[in-house]
Amino acid sequence: MAKNHTIHCKDERATAEAVRILANAILAFYAPTPQKSQSLFISLDGDLGAGKTTATRYLLQAMGYGGKVKSPTYSLCEEHILDLPNEALHIFHFDLYRMQSPEEWVEAGLLEHFTQSENPTLCIIEWPGKAESTLPAMDLSITLMHPNQQESELARTVAIEANTVKGEAILQSITSRSH
Repeated sequence: MAKNHTIHCKDERATAEAVRILANAILAFYAPTPQKSQSLFISLDGDLGAGKTTATRYLLQAMGYGGKVKSPTYSLCEEHILDLPNEALHIFHFDLYRMQSPEEWVEAGLLEHFTQSENPTLCIIEWPGKAESTLPAMDLSITLMHPNQQESELARTVAIEANTVKGEAILQSITSRSH
């Protein structure tokens, strides 16, 4: 089974489509009935301005979230609740860009969102390197990269790496849908 997959997106529309495929794979992971403690952890990496927050916005919208998805750069964490057919999915979107040390992350109490919950949970974390080894294993690690100089500035390369069995199942779903 593949542990990584790369998608080259020539423009913003192609990036949104790649994220839609990821959204469908995530929804399939939580279907048909999410389990109380079912969780999924996704890290988003990339240079400043690579589109991490925009990708998260596209992801949540493609999953059916109708509310506003704003950057958690200053709040550090934004919670969104997505109503699935039989259960609410709690989505926590983190941005650790402003963190100076891993201790800040832990002291802020944000790590508790990654522990067992009574609700199905999706945690998406931008700038995970700022938390160093305080984070649990990410199911999927996604890196967004700017184009080379011959491509449009709206082009992106999306590299997805599965780090767990759950991540591998989602990656398998992504690769089967993107061909």
